[in-house]
Amino acid sequence: MLSIFGIQSAFENAGLKASEVKLSRGETLFRWGDPVRKMYLVERGSLVMVRTLENGQELVVQRAGPGDLFAEASLFSDQYYCDAICGTAVVCAVYDKQDILNALTNPDLSIPILRAYSLQIRDLHTQIELRNIRRADERLLAYFNTLPVDDEGWHEPEHSWKDISRTIGITHEACYRTLAALERSGRIERSGGRYRLRNQAAVKATR
Repeated sequence: MLSIFGIQSAFENAGLKASEVKLSRGETLFRWGDPVRKMYLVERGSLVMVRTLENGQELVVQRAGPGDLFAEASLFSDQYYCDAICGTAVVCAVYDKQDILNALTNPDLSIPILRAYSLQIRDLHTQIELRNIRRADERLLAYFNTLPVDDEGWHEPEHSWKDISRTIGITHEACYRTLAALERSGRIERSGGRYRLRNQAAVKATR
C-alpha cells in the first residue's frame, strides 16, 4: 500500500485539491442514502463503514486507518449504502468525486485507487470466511490469526471490540463473553490490550 504521502502526492500531481474534515469518536461521516459527492483519505484516526441488515445485525463493509482511502467503492455510485462511523477522533482529506473521475486516466492516480479496491476485496473475503465459522470461540480464534503477531506471539487488535464483533458477525456482548471464556479455559492469555493464543505461547517457550 502506498503511504499517505504517496497517495496525496499522486492526487496533487493529478491537480486535485483537498479540503479537510475533523470528526469526533462516534460521529458519522455520512449515512445510508446520502449523495456521493466526495472521496476521503484518512489522515488520522479510524473509520468503519457499517451496513445494518434486516435482522438488525451490523455488517462491517470496510475499515480504514491513516493512509487509507475510504468509501472508494462509492466512487461509481450516486448514493451511499452504508453508514460511516468514527471509531476514534478522525481527520480526513476530502476530494471532489467528479475531479477524481475526470483524472482516472492518469495511471499515477488510478493505480493507488485500484490497489485500494484490491485490498478491500481481500479484507471482505477474510470477513466472509470468518463469518462462515459456526462456533463463536473458533471464529474469534480465527480472527486473532488474521492479525499481525510480534516475536513473542502477541496480537494487539487495532480496533475496539465493538467494531471487531461487527466484523466477525457476533454481538459485542457475545464477543466479550467468548473472550472471557477463552481466557478462563487457557486457550488465550491477555496482557493489557494484547492477546496470545496458547499454541503461540507454546512455540515461544520452545525457542
